[in-house]
Amino acid sequence: MRVLILTCNTGGGHNAVAAALKESFESRGAGCDVMDGLGFISKKASKFVSKWHTRFYRRYPELYKAGYMSAEKDQGMDRRDGPVYRYIARGARRLGRTICAGGYNAVVCVHVIPAMMMTALKQSWRDCPVFCFVATDYTCSPTVGACTPDICVIPHEELTEEFVACGIDRESILPAGIPVRRVFREQGDRAAARKALGLPAEGRHIVLMSGSIGCGPMGDVAEELDIRLEKGNFASVLCGSNKQMRYALELRHLCRVEAVGFTTQVALYMDSADVLVSKPGGISITEAGTRGVPLLLADMVGGCETRNQEFFTAHGWAESCPPADMAAAALKLLPDEKRRQDVVSAQHRDFDGLAAERIAEAVLARCGK
Repeated sequence: MRVLILTCNTGGGHNAVAAALKESFESRGAGCDVMDGLGFISKKASKFVSKWHTRFYRRYPELYKAGYMSAEKDQGMDRRDGPVYRYIARGARRLGRTICAGGYNAVVCVHVIPAMMMTALKQSWRDCPVFCFVATDYTCSPTVGACTPDICVIPHEELTEEFVACGIDRESILPAGIPVRRVFREQGDRAAARKALGLPAEGRHIVLMSGSIGCGPMGDVAEELDIRLEKGNFASVLCGSNKQMRYALELRHLCRVEAVGFTTQVALYMDSADVLVSKPGGISITEAGTRGVPLLLADMVGGCETRNQEFFTAHGWAESCPPADMAAAALKLLPDEKRRQDVVSAQHRDFDGLAAERIAEAVLARCGK
């Protein structure tokens, strides 16, 4: 049994989901490979899309938001004869050759771009492998409705009607959740996490996450926190891959706020936090919900992340605030033990971290394994 997982190099979140799924498939004895879906169009296309996605995300969030909202209103985005679909489908033939050469029984797509390629392939390939699409936002994003997966994994059962309305076959829907790596399911310990990270054992800790790409007005937020944090309390800003953000923060010479570059210790920072402030990326906030951490969301980019924030706050899994009020909202939440505990209790009630296991079992069952 061999499974191909197709991701997309537009931020680290999709690769994290791919890694979580790979863990689950391999634990069940299946051979598993992970590849960049954009690379099947061309290497140049992969680099171009990744570069400009990062640039718009960091520097022009309003344009990014406007583009997403325009796509959301354009019903033609979900048509399989539209220009976006036709361009992406160009990679289907190359993908088909890779599937045949690798002897893959199933293909799991954690981004809509490779899912559109698989949809094109499925139309022309009678014996197409089992095709699974995993949605990684708490909404049905533009172009998802153009896809025809055998299994469509959605983050929550309450989103079923939205996905059906966009064109997804109701019989294909599996409300398994968004996959997270096993490290986020483990029981954390604040004292141990702080010791491992070299952080003070005492004092309240605010962690600000700007996503793997690194975006948002973190410099101004960090400076306000540095001024207003009470003695003994401190903050960390996780800058992701944004080296300019880290350098700019370091130049401010802040006393109570630390700038952290790209790190693989996100779970430990979550454990160490009394308040976690984050942009509402679907994958990172699912990791936080699974870990169980007082979560404050600030919608810095818009688009699907606006929907994520609305869904999380509606279920009590997070508090929210405007980006301009991040520092003030975090400082207000920091001493409010009841509000923080209410958020964590709601998370523990609804997140079990087993989405990857449910998906692996469903795919293997569909393959007759």
